[in-house]
Amino acid sequence: MTIIVGAGLAGSTCAKVLAGARHPFVLCDASHRPGGRAVTDCSPDGFLLDRGFQVLLDSYPTARRHLDYGALGGGRFRAGALFVGSGRPRTLENPLRRPAALWNALRGDVLPLTDLMRLLRLVTKSFALRGVNQTLSTETLLRRNGFQEEFFTRFARPFFGGVLLDPELQTSGEIFLGYLRCFVTGRALLPARGIGALAEQLVAAIPREMLRYGLRAEELVFAGGKVCGVRFADGMFLAGDRVILAVDEPAACRLLRSGRPRAARATAVHYFAADRPFYEGSWLCLPPRHEESPVLHAALLTNAAPSLAPRGSHLWSVTVLPGHPRAADAELVGSEVAAWFKADRRSLRPLAYLEVPYAVPEQLPGFRRRPSPWGALPAGLHVVGDTVTGASIEAVMASGEEVAKIVISRGGLN
Repeated sequence: MTIIVGAGLAGSTCAKVLAGARHPFVLCDASHRPGGRAVTDCSPDGFLLDRGFQVLLDSYPTARRHLDYGALGGGRFRAGALFVGSGRPRTLENPLRRPAALWNALRGDVLPLTDLMRLLRLVTKSFALRGVNQTLSTETLLRRNGFQEEFFTRFARPFFGGVLLDPELQTSGEIFLGYLRCFVTGRALLPARGIGALAEQLVAAIPREMLRYGLRAEELVFAGGKVCGVRFADGMFLAGDRVILAVDEPAACRLLRSGRPRAARATAVHYFAADRPFYEGSWLCLPPRHEESPVLHAALLTNAAPSLAPRGSHLWSVTVLPGHPRAADAELVGSEVAAWFKADRRSLRPLAYLEVPYAVPEQLPGFRRRPSPWGALPAGLHVVGDTVTGASIEAVMASGEEVAKIVISRGGLN
């Protein structure tokens, strides 16, 4: 039997593939539900809150194979941004998605036309440069392509700094180019029941007896150099000749009793309720990035997915820099958002401030080539998720799918 430890998106995808092949397995998780870091909580007054701003790109091939997008419901963000905090709000949309938006882009009143042309050239190059920029950070890559400070302040740091959870843009340029391709070719989806709906849908078809929640893996058990089961914190032991670790890197190092995990990237988000929409359309709001403000970007989520709030209410998500001294200051953050639209600060009611200390592992240049923190794995043992791959929804789902196929075709032996 195969034991999958961790019911995040990697583990849940792995379980779905095994279930489809009628391969015997048990999916275990320390929580009471699937999803890992991609879960959604319901506030006492009925707002659906993700743990950080998270979207699903419809250009992800593995996600398309395993998720029913129609059943997820919800809506899509516009392929562009609403630039705020510097005069009247102005939109800039991807003309490759909506040719009518080309005139706005050519006017150059949001970003200089020269930077837009550089971005277009970089998009074109990104489809031919897969894997080439492994030694460059995102910042270095952009500067080498001629982008000036205004581009970093107005777009790169608030947008990609938020996507990568790295406003300093030290993340691998390879990761940045991958996201750039996906944003150009796809749209950002917001499920009707929040990002937690992804894992819930993945495990929906799995027989209940194969799902075990509330079990924290404490120890991997070996015999003759091969894994033979997992012991849990409550003392329970599950025997299995194959174990798939679908946990974060600190937990993997703890269970393997080897290696040092990479530093983590954190995320933090304020949620506000509003009685009216502040703008039309499902746009991501990008303010200029400056050190005095903790705000990276914001979105009126209910403009894309009204079901995230009770009828007649609207839901704001405002992503802030976790390490900023005023990151948790709801009064400051709410006032800044209201000022973008010349609105009364009291029109925003604070709902929650959520910090996720371990959102993704650090993905510095060359991270894919780093040696495994634990060396060669014993027979019958596999690791999936952002511990061994990139930290996107697509990457972790693909890793779960790949290992499930190995288990099915080779009996799970390394």
